[in-house]
Amino acid sequence: MLKYVLILISIPTWLLGQEAATILVEPIRGKVNTSFQEFGPSLSPDAKTLYFYSKRTAKGYTEIFKSKLEADGEWSFPEEVTEVNSDFDDQSPFLTRDGKTMYLSSNRDGSVEVELENGKIGISRDLFVSNLQAGKWSAPVPLSRNINTEEIEENPHSLGDILLFTRYPFGKPELAKIFITKKSGDVWSDPKPLPAPINDEHATIAAAFNDEGTILFFSSNRPGGYGGFDLYMMKIENGKYNNLENLGNDINSDSDEGYIIYQQVKKTFLFCRRVANRSFDIFSASIPKKPNLIEEALKENQKVSIDTIYFERASSKLKNESTASLDNIVDYLHENPKTKMRIIGHTDLIGNFEDNMSLSKERATSVKEYLIRKGVDERRLETTGKGPSEPLIAKTDEESSKKNRRTEFVLLEK
Repeated sequence: MLKYVLILISIPTWLLGQEAATILVEPIRGKVNTSFQEFGPSLSPDAKTLYFYSKRTAKGYTEIFKSKLEADGEWSFPEEVTEVNSDFDDQSPFLTRDGKTMYLSSNRDGSVEVELENGKIGISRDLFVSNLQAGKWSAPVPLSRNINTEEIEENPHSLGDILLFTRYPFGKPELAKIFITKKSGDVWSDPKPLPAPINDEHATIAAAFNDEGTILFFSSNRPGGYGGFDLYMMKIENGKYNNLENLGNDINSDSDEGYIIYQQVKKTFLFCRRVANRSFDIFSASIPKKPNLIEEALKENQKVSIDTIYFERASSKLKNESTASLDNIVDYLHENPKTKMRIIGHTDLIGNFEDNMSLSKERATSVKEYLIRKGVDERRLETTGKGPSEPLIAKTDEESSKKNRRTEFVLLEK
């Protein structure tokens, strides 16, 4: 098995949440990669089920598969996701962060027909959606006609009410561009291409956000890269895209890298690379796991108090700086799926007592909602707020107030 350790200088350590930038890059371990194409990876919220598409069977068309992460860290032999597959090409599975919805691309019945230049009728590849119901995926249904057109739509990626996807004219992937649409109620807005320099005169495909929507990843064959298609990232600040960066020659090679997702809780990238003498394989780029102090505290004391969960001033809106601590809680709950937890909000001693009581409850609820968005079952979580009634330090100076403004997580009996 091809395996190597690289120093990924170009990937910012702030993105990985680690001081060191030593990352293990390797083809994913186990039984997923073959001489056939494996492409479009997506992970379940607990990062223990991998979805992808491949043309690995004798049926002659692409299908969606899933593989389970085994105890030894290797991926099991993949099985077809029969609920969403058809007798046509099914591709680009994407699971939302709560694991309840799958978007995919397909040219199955219900896709838009297109008249080709030679007068024949072709079938475009369109976007479909399926929902997880009682442990099974529902029959995929097409998205609205302002999204699905006579052109090809593929590589869906969703964050909240926003959907990204790739679109290009039938048979002309060299003209691929990334589009964005937003859902309001049950209605998707008319898709618009992302601005330059994301889209340019070259092909741009397979965009993906990080969990906060502050980073956009995508693939492009624009000049200045290391091979054919390279992977890029841009920061998103106040709705604007800034600082175009190539992910560097430790991720990008002299071949093609066509897709990337970032599993934030596990601090792991999955991406696709064209391997010599075969097609695309799925690779991972991950940091060696360090001791989780929050996990250790929960195991030892059955509770942990965290003062690094930050909110906007006098608000229950979480700041992005909170995600590292919260993701440690998410990881613990995914690794201990039978555990239930109480979330307790605390405020400082400044301000009106009743207002602080209300604020502490609202902040505990915001934390709960964050955990649910990361795939934790809401039935495992309960919340309360103590306001200023249980200070760690009975003082009102800023340093004491920082300690008192905390969130407590208490394990409950199973």
